[in-house]
Amino acid sequence: MSTPTTTAEPAAVPSATGTTPLLALTAISKRFGGVQALTDVSLNVAPGTVHGLIGPNGAGKTTLFDVISGITSASDGTVRFGGADVTSVSSTGRARLGMRRTFQRAQVFSWLSVEDNVLTALEWRGGGGGVLADLIAAPTRRALERGRRDRVAEVLAWCGLVEHRSTAAGSLPLGAQRLVELARAVVDRPRLLLLDEPTSGLDAAESTRFAELITSLRGEGCAVVLVEHDAGFVMRMCDRIAVLDLGSVLAEGTPAEIQADQAVRDAYLG
Repeated sequence: MSTPTTTAEPAAVPSATGTTPLLALTAISKRFGGVQALTDVSLNVAPGTVHGLIGPNGAGKTTLFDVISGITSASDGTVRFGGADVTSVSSTGRARLGMRRTFQRAQVFSWLSVEDNVLTALEWRGGGGGVLADLIAAPTRRALERGRRDRVAEVLAWCGLVEHRSTAAGSLPLGAQRLVELARAVVDRPRLLLLDEPTSGLDAAESTRFAELITSLRGEGCAVVLVEHDAGFVMRMCDRIAVLDLGSVLAEGTPAEIQADQAVRDAYLG
């Protein structure tokens, strides 16, 4: 998949209001050669809500995540974030505007400790004085570093990873690696969090902790969009759910509406 070319990136995303979705997709289509992966997908996600994205394998869920996050460009359509058109903004630019994601396969820096994995998400903000401040251990640099490490410690405790903080991330079980990736995604306080099959590989206790984290994020105003095959988890956690089938939106509504939709039951829920 190709990364879209970066054009002029907005310096900041306007705050979403009650009438402006935080994320708005309009008529998104994606073609890979002769394969139509997505067709006219439109979706709105409000601030502070949890939106599920479900559907059978091959429905286009991860492709849609790639388009939303800027990893690949849409063939047609528009992506708006907080009211700003970010269709041509790079994945890095979108991340710096407050959009974060995790992946189907846990992606950690295997050779780094858990703590350092999470710290990497804060490094883009700069070092508080540059190389000279590092060399002379300037007070501003020391204060910034303390603040970052305090924030990382808070998130590690939140995710239940304190006992692993000095452990090489690559040596952890899959479930713990997913929590490391999650901690790295939330440490910089995102406005929108995209979670791709987050409970895969987690045991019951880790899934419960993950659900609590989503609830906390929602309470802080962060919107969450999740792709998940655990239908029970989706129904419990989500305010609204969109169902993809063959790259198109089959249905969208509340969990109760989705469960009652016969077309959804035939295509996915059974």
